This record gives sequence, C-alpha cells and structure tokens, in this order.
Amino acid sequence: MDYTFKKPEYEYKRGDFFILPLDIFDRGLSGNAFAVYGALAYFSDDKGQCFPSRMTIGNRCGMSRPVVDKALKELEDKLMIDIEPRFINGKQTTNLYTLFDLTDKRDAMRHLVKYAYSENGEPLDYFEYYWPQKS
Repeated sequence: MDYTFKKPEYEYKRGDFFILPLDIFDRGLSGNAFAVYGALAYFSDDKGQCFPSRMTIGNRCGMSRPVVDKALKELEDKLMIDIEPRFINGKQTTNLYTLFDLTDKRDAMRHLVKYAYSENGEPLDYFEYYWPQKS
C-alpha cells in the first residue's frame, strides 16, 4: 500500500509549540483548568516554572480573573501545580507557578507537606522537615 502524506501548510520550527503530558486527560479537569494548564505550560521554562499574571493567563484563555483563579485552585487541588506567592517589601508582586511532572507521583506528593511546624510553632520548609540539621 502506498501512503501519501500531505505536506503541512506551515512548517513548525523548534519553539513554535509546547507539549502537554498525556496524563492530563486522566485528571478529570474542567475545560477552564485544562486551558489554564496549557497557558502555564506555554509560559513555563525548562524547570516547569513561570510567573504570568492572572490577567495575562485570562487574556490567553479568554477568561475573567475569577474564572482563572478557580481553575488555578482546581489545578493546585489536583496536585498538578504549586502556587507560591512572591513578595517584595511585604507586598505581593507575582505568583510563581510550578508544573509538576505528572508522570512522577513523588514530585506532586512532595508538595503535599509544603510546611510543617517546629516546637515553637514556626513553619519549616520541606527539607528542614524531612532532613533536620543536626545540632
């Protein structure tokens, strides 16, 4: 059998696209959360991190900021992303979004226990909690 493939009208160059993991279809996401995850994947660097504003995400996805916020919460609740607020001089500037490796369940589970607390009630980060410094 002779197969003939149609040449694409547009030649995609490296960097003209982004990849979404196939696992994303097994997460039961709403359409809005799926679109927001795609926008975060678009903006993310090779470490899976990005910091677009919620307005920028909304503009890319055709959503209002409250809808974006709800989608971000859904993604965080389903352990697909981590949201870390960032501050300068006590004022929040941006959120740092980290997309978890969906094929590595440990990557997302590590963020379940984001903080634990010392005997004095002070929060410990993940590494202080699991690997305390010996005195």
